[in-house]
Amino acid sequence: MTDITNPADRRTRQRVLEAAFGLIAQRGLSGELLKDSAALTGYPLDRAKVFFRRDEDLVISFYARLAAELESRISEIPEGDVAARFKAAMLFKFEIVNPHRKALASLLATLLDPRHELGALSPQTQIVRTRVMSVFHAVVAGATNARKTSNPKLVSSLYAAHLCLMLLWSQDQTQDFGATRAALDLVCDVLSLSDKLAWLPNMDKTFGKLDAISTQFVEPEPDLELTKLSTEILTTLFRHRRLQATAGACIDKPCAQCLAIHLPKVRRSIAAGEPVHFLLPAFPAKSPNPTKVLGQLPDMAEEIALTFLERVCGEIKDLYSPGAQITICSDGRVFSDLVGVSDASVSDYAAELKLLMQRIGSRSLDLFGMEDLFDTQDHSAMRDQLVLHYAEPLKNIQGRIHSYEHHRTLFNGIQRFLFEDRLAIETDKSRNQVRNECKDLAYQVIQRSDGWSRLLNDCFPTALRLSIHPQAPHSEKIGILLGEANDTWLTPWHGVAVNQQGKFILMRRHEAEAAGAEIVERDGRPSHFQI
Repeated sequence: MTDITNPADRRTRQRVLEAAFGLIAQRGLSGELLKDSAALTGYPLDRAKVFFRRDEDLVISFYARLAAELESRISEIPEGDVAARFKAAMLFKFEIVNPHRKALASLLATLLDPRHELGALSPQTQIVRTRVMSVFHAVVAGATNARKTSNPKLVSSLYAAHLCLMLLWSQDQTQDFGATRAALDLVCDVLSLSDKLAWLPNMDKTFGKLDAISTQFVEPEPDLELTKLSTEILTTLFRHRRLQATAGACIDKPCAQCLAIHLPKVRRSIAAGEPVHFLLPAFPAKSPNPTKVLGQLPDMAEEIALTFLERVCGEIKDLYSPGAQITICSDGRVFSDLVGVSDASVSDYAAELKLLMQRIGSRSLDLFGMEDLFDTQDHSAMRDQLVLHYAEPLKNIQGRIHSYEHHRTLFNGIQRFLFEDRLAIETDKSRNQVRNECKDLAYQVIQRSDGWSRLLNDCFPTALRLSIHPQAPHSEKIGILLGEANDTWLTPWHGVAVNQQGKFILMRRHEAEAAGAEIVERDGRPSHFQI
């Protein structure tokens, strides 16, 4: 599951993968999955086999998507002890896999076969296992009794228990999976009991035997030196984190749970001697609001942000010689029609961004967009395909926004930006009319953004996710600052760079003008403000 760099190859691989996932959803794993997927896409079977040798390779990609879905729910696991958090994680897992129960049940014999490449503990499925185990690392690290249960082998025991529960779930014929739920309650009772009885003589030794057994079958204990270096890399990155205001003590010092979900991916990169790979959906296009920006092309604000990202990669390189690579996944095409930006403006912005990256001599940044994944030049058709194959129904997104504070915070931030921009360009409408329209648009922006994230996970299964939005500290996404600003939601494409006594800060254009700043041109174009 290595990353592919050639755009034509990316497109072919993604079309075959989309077809395969559709077939799995419709009929499980019956038939010849690779052959039928290739036929649906119109590619010759030999072309599809460049990326997937056999049906099993498609199934591993299917596993990886389910693992990524579980990762994305990590910040929704409530506070509590290990037992309560493990139960929440398993309920999320059952919810994610339930639509695919027929397919997973048909894989049962294969999953249990240690010699098969699709076996639950095989080397080929290690990348999937790593992602799921990182969730259980976070479960333990964030538990209220984490200090008592900090033995890393507990994570292996939880993963082993999860495999047993998944086996039962795949065969459970009781109403509402009653037997599986009862088994989950029993596991959680044992976890609670082990915590309460830890004071008894030999209790640690008894549970240590269980940990030793599960560790041997699931995953060896991580190398201490790899873990130390991975922690140093993440701690360096976290100095630039963009966190939501409710992050608490993690704002000043990342805790074990902050690190848990990301450590396995960094360790994997180091073990392979590869650059640590990050994805950053960002740099879509300039805001259409003329009171926020200088124009429709990148300027000093983008240059500062790109230079900063290059510097962060340099900081990681100082710790680890292969360094880091940040793929900027330009999302302008994803929702340009929703935010009032033309596709022509998105194209012009991306072209200038590439020139800017060359001008600053960037070696650690590259640019990726929807055009790299679709054969058509019809941008509206691209967006339709994205929603069809990767997006969730709006009602699911609305449910999460109503249920979880960090999702509401994201929604409110996006709605605010949409409202500010629409109010400036749709002057014939009332504030209430624009506000109501922006509420509906914000749901669609999040729907497409989540779909874009899902697509990126399919393309880059080993990469870590960065985000330009403030994130919860224990999220699977790492919020990252792209410039100094008084508003943590402000980005280079929603503001201007203002030079104040030799230091640049991001502001909205009208704020800079109100402060008496003057425009500075460069190469005949407005570049930034000077106070």
